[in-house]
Parts: sequence; C-alpha cells; structure tokens
Amino acid sequence: MNGSSHAALPRRQFLKGLGLGAAVNAAWEPWQARAAAEARLGQRTISIFHTTDLHGHILPTTSYDGLSNVGGLARCATQLRRWREAQPHSLLIDLGDIYQGTPESRSNDGQLMIQLLNKLRYDAWIIGNHEFDWGFPTFAKSLAASAMPVLASNAKIGSRFANQLEPTHPLSRIAPYLIKEVAGFKIGIIGSVTPGLPSWLHQTLLADFFAADPLPSVQFAIKKLQAENVDAIILACHFGLKAMYGLKPAPDDFANRINELTRTCRELHVVIGAHTHKDLPNHLVNGIPYTQASYYGIHLGRIDLTFDLDSRQLVNRSLSTHLMAGTIPEDPLILAAAAPDLAAAHNLMARTVATFTAPLPSLSRPGAPPPSLLLITRSIRHALATRGVPVDGVIHGLFLGDRELPAGPVTLGQLGDVIPYENRLATVLLTGAELFPVMEELYSAKHSTHQLDGFRVTTQGLKSQLKVTAIATPDGAPVDPAKSYRIALNAYDAQSAGRRFERLGQTCLQPRAQLTIHPTESRDALVEFISARRQLGPQDLLPT
Repeated sequence: MNGSSHAALPRRQFLKGLGLGAAVNAAWEPWQARAAAEARLGQRTISIFHTTDLHGHILPTTSYDGLSNVGGLARCATQLRRWREAQPHSLLIDLGDIYQGTPESRSNDGQLMIQLLNKLRYDAWIIGNHEFDWGFPTFAKSLAASAMPVLASNAKIGSRFANQLEPTHPLSRIAPYLIKEVAGFKIGIIGSVTPGLPSWLHQTLLADFFAADPLPSVQFAIKKLQAENVDAIILACHFGLKAMYGLKPAPDDFANRINELTRTCRELHVVIGAHTHKDLPNHLVNGIPYTQASYYGIHLGRIDLTFDLDSRQLVNRSLSTHLMAGTIPEDPLILAAAAPDLAAAHNLMARTVATFTAPLPSLSRPGAPPPSLLLITRSIRHALATRGVPVDGVIHGLFLGDRELPAGPVTLGQLGDVIPYENRLATVLLTGAELFPVMEELYSAKHSTHQLDGFRVTTQGLKSQLKVTAIATPDGAPVDPAKSYRIALNAYDAQSAGRRFERLGQTCLQPRAQLTIHPTESRDALVEFISARRQLGPQDLLPT
C-alpha cells in the first residue's frame, strides 16, 4: 500500500468544535488496459477496498439464502493481495462489527480478528454496534491492540474518562476522520457509528461511550477536511440501507441515516455503508454514489476514484462488490495465524455435553412455552438462582423457527444454534398490571416467539388482535396488579430489542423497575444447565 497518514484531529478538539466536548461508472476494465489508458489521459486511480460485518468469520461460511462455501476473511485476504499487486495506490478499511459471532473469536475476546486486520495492514476500521456485546473492557482492549486508526466522528465520551483520554487511555485512539495521502492525492475518510446503540445495549456494556447524532458530526468533519484541501471525501459508516427498491432506497430509521446524510451533505463523493448486511454494489442515493459489501466477507467491496493529474479533479467513481466464491483460495498466511484458535474452537464446538432423550418441539401457542424454549428459560432461572437471584418468571424467545431440537447427543455447537448471540442476563421488577401490556406486545409483534415462563397466561385472538385475558401464578391465583414480580430476560430485550418491543423497553427502564444487568450470559447459562443434567427430555421441562 502506498501513502502516508496525516495526524487526525484530536477527539477533544473535534468535539469542542462540534459542540459535543462524476457519475458512477460500474464497468470494469482489465488492469493493464486501464493503466495504459490513464497514462494517455493524464489520470490516476486510487482504490479503496472495504470489508464489513465480518463477525469473526475467518473461514468460508453459508449465506442467508443458502449459498455455501463463500466468504471469510481468509478468502478476502487472497483477493486483497491480488488487487494490491495490480493496484499499488490503494487503501483498505473495515466498516465494523469485526469480532462478535464465532467461537474462535469469542475465545480470545476478539483479539484474533484485530491481529488479523493488523497483519493485512488495514488503514482504519469503523466502530460497529457489536463491538460492545462483550462489554466495554473488550472494546477498550481492541482499541489498544489495533495498529490502525479507529474512526467514529459521532463518538462522544462521557465524563467518566474525561481526565484519562490523553494520551494513554484506549478511547484516545478514536478519531473522527483520517486523511491519507496516496499517490499524491489526499483522501479524507469520515467514520460514523450507528446512533442506535442505546436501543440494543445497556449502558453497563457501553460504559461512558455514546453515539451522538451523526449529521452534525459529519458536517463538522467535512469542514475540517475541506480546510485540509483533501481531494475526495468518503463517508464510511456503520449503518446503511436495508434495501434498494429499484432506484428508490429504503427509508431511514432510528439506526440508519443514509438518506438524511446524502441529502444534506452534498460535499460527499462516496458513501460506504454497513450494518444491514445487504449487498448493494453500486447505487445513487440522492445523487451520491453508495455501496455496501454484505457480511461475513461474502462480498469484498472496491471503489476506484480516478483523478485528472493536471486539474486534480475527481473525474470518475467506480463502485462494485465481488463475491468471495470457492474459486478464490483461502490465504495461507491468515490460515496459519489463526490455526491454533480455529482448531481449539472446532474441538470445543464438537464436544458432546448431553443427550436429548426425545425431540424438543419449538412451536406452540401464546401462553404455552414449547419445550425448546423452556430449555432456555429453565437454564436462565437456574443460573440466576445458583447465584443468589431467584426470579418469579422468565421472558425469552427462540431462534429456531419451526425446527425442533432432535433427540440424540447434543454438542456445544448445536447449543450455539439455540442461542446464537451473546447476551447478558438481566432482571427487572414488573407489577402484575404491567405484565399484561408487556406480554400483549411480545405475543403480537411480527416474528416474535417470546413467551413468559413461570406464570399461566391466557389469551384470546391472534397476533395484532391478541389480548391477554388472565395471568396467574403457578398455583392458579391471579397476579396481584400492584405486586412486583422479579422477571429475568436478556439485556437486549430489556433495551427494547432495537425498538421492536418499545413497551417492554420503556417499562424496564423506569427507575422503579430496578433493571439489573448480571455478568452471566444466556448461552453460558444454557451450557451450564444442560451439562449438569446430561440427559433431558420434554418431561423434564414441564411448565410450572
């Protein structure tokens, strides 16, 4: 990679100033022909390669629509080496959600993924929301281990670290933007993290990190970059579009602000998106080129910016994403670096921890948790009770769809399918009166499989018309509307599950509810519960 970095504006100075303390050409030419043509025309092309939402995937995986043997960072690394050999004037960035998602990454708190990005000489990475799933200490450790700048112009640091940011605290590594000089041209890259963090993550996990409104921070960064006379301004954000409907992009929501930013910030030359896991190779959003390279390394993104050498004007922008299919070999250096962690994770996930004596069904009606869900709720109840926190009930959902858990040996890897995301356990005090609207919301929400274990719930109607007509304790007595019951759930749901369950989130966040986040994770509770019993069947999970 060719280029030198300019010092990023110090975060404190940036926040003080902010008030927070050529049409797209999709055609691809052979590299040699392009270089010859540029020489004749007096032009130079600078490329930006990008990955996003890797989620710890080093090896090939399967896409959401069933395409197998695709993606993975090792395969992306091979393509990156090829591109770099053909195009020495390049930058490489990642758009966030780097390490959460695989056992090989979980076992070392994501440090393996940061080390691999260091080895591949990434120029920067953008903070993603899942960087905080394992808690603030893990995020701080990743910042400290990163050899590359970490960008988020809308990152706002609370007063807790105000006197520690300079110069050694890991949070001092966060910069609003990066200026990189490549082949004589200055490229400005603005980072931005999704403002949806509080809807997914409790402040316990975020500590004093906040994601502010991205618009004013991006506008301010643009002014700073213009003052530095950069030749192109790129917005790299960990939020994106959910879809393109022909020429019309999906509308913005609380977490994704692409339409607003492209409509307002006309100085942007390209926007690179992330977070929504969509492959959107080459689109115009309010006339500004937009691209997004899916997830898990299944697609690798490329932007070519062509400048006129005399005028220094940007004369062409070419955006694309490329499928990392089985024809692309996995990079041996990345495989060698990751080999011990991959082998350890494989052996761990293959370990048998118990046996299901009969299938555990997953389908049921509202008010009647199925055995596969009771497996989760009983695990949570057991984990909290053994830690001195007895609960009256547990709210949780399923990720299995209509699949039942089959009879036979159960491995740790299979339990990862039952609970695929790491979530801290939480407890909250809800009155009997509050349980009624909360459960109506959960039962009626689209795609929701949530149930309340520990109480007898009676309903009438279906989905949007569903009403909870009665909630009783295990002995059949109606709940007391004024009495508080301790309910366990996961921290994600307690934060409204990304505004899916607004009533639940609002109720949990009332001071009277005494929301408490516990250090135990739901998947660990499941493993602990099932490992202790060795054999389980539906009869062992009868509802109370």
